[in-house]
Amino acid sequence: MGRRILIVEDDAFVADHLAALLEDNLDCSPIVAASVRDALAFVDVDFGFLDITVTDGQTFSVAQRLRERGVPFVFVSASDRSRIPAELAEAPFLRKPVAAPALLAAARQHL
Repeated sequence: MGRRILIVEDDAFVADHLAALLEDNLDCSPIVAASVRDALAFVDVDFGFLDITVTDGQTFSVAQRLRERGVPFVFVSASDRSRIPAELAEAPFLRKPVAAPALLAAARQHL
């Protein structure tokens, strides 16, 4: 498959649904991580979908690492956007629940 997309999501149902959506509609290989620790091991990707709060904390360090590598990402979260630190405030944000077309559009915009 083509591009690698990191999905940081601790709800297995949501993660599986998003991975299947991406596989079915884009030439990509989704990589799912349920924790910040696991996600940091997979930052060599082409794009990222980051839930803000996962099992072991918040994904802001993952976002920073992706940014350092020049990898685009989108926060996808039910958390309030105001929780995002100022240095990441301009990052795209999709509020859960998100319709499939909006998720696909976000990925296509950056791939």
